[in-house]
Amino acid sequence: MAKYAGKDLELLISQGGTPETFAVVGQVVSMGDVGSSRSLVDASAYGDDWKDYVVGQQDGNELELEIAYDPANTQHTALVTTYDAGTKKNFELRHTPATFHVRFPAIVTALARGGEREGLLRMTATLKIVGPITNVP
Repeated sequence: MAKYAGKDLELLISQGGTPETFAVVGQVVSMGDVGSSRSLVDASAYGDDWKDYVVGQQDGNELELEIAYDPANTQHTALVTTYDAGTKKNFELRHTPATFHVRFPAIVTALARGGEREGLLRMTATLKIVGPITNVP
């Protein structure tokens, strides 16, 4: 069974177009997981010995990003623009050595820029996944 280093993960942001193209968001320092959860709806009735559940709606994770920020970088600027617009955008997470590649729509729900006195200029962002996570061939 193979094991892969997380350092090879890449986050990509849609550049639009037809067909849609994507560009790597560079200098990502840390990144959360892409995924979702499903709520449970209690379907128990009087007389049941055990509680009964049905699966409810799916809810995408919030993906936390920390980036060594470069204000002149096109993809960093695209994250800021997407946040300012309040619209959803397609993103991809790719790990080439593992042949893992998924696409998902997300809204940038939080964005901050700054830095420690003896650290890098950085940008933090939160991506809320708002639709299906699909495999990219």
